[in-house]
Amino acid sequence: MPLLNTAEGYGSLTKTLHWLVVALFAFQLASALAMTRMDEGAATTRDAFYNWHKTLGLVALAVAVLRLWARRAGELPPWAPGLTTFDQRVVHHAERMLYLAMFVMPVSGFVHVMAGGYGVQFAGLFALPNPLPRWEWLAVAAKWTHLGAALLLAAALAAHLGVVLRHTVILGNRLVHRMLPGR
Repeated sequence: MPLLNTAEGYGSLTKTLHWLVVALFAFQLASALAMTRMDEGAATTRDAFYNWHKTLGLVALAVAVLRLWARRAGELPPWAPGLTTFDQRVVHHAERMLYLAMFVMPVSGFVHVMAGGYGVQFAGLFALPNPLPRWEWLAVAAKWTHLGAALLLAAALAAHLGVVLRHTVILGNRLVHRMLPGR
């Protein structure tokens, strides 16, 4: 299987990065739900969740950059047989929203924590330098942008999964197999 996409199908790099983003977003969602619901008594645990959330957000940004590069370096395979024109439009727009969310979420999260004076303890190993002064209005704007991007991500994911699940489960045309490793 080729590393990059070809006219015959998605490359191994695209597939690997796709599933890595899925895993990172799943962990980010789980950690966000957990850390925002912890009470003040669990400050040490909550701080650890926040730091891992920030660390993996930056890792997700790096993966998104690599994913976009791989997408541009290869070519897109043709649409899967069986996709209607409507399905193609949904997938196309959902993919654009997903890429937008892959960049906006980590960047807005980074701006929020840096302008808010929270900082990033990367992987619990070292503090990243803060390129921003403490600007409360910017921190608040970035926080709301981060939350808005999360809603955008949820909508895009629902549309993307809706098409894939309908074709895979209901219509039985194995659409998901195009993105599975080793295929």
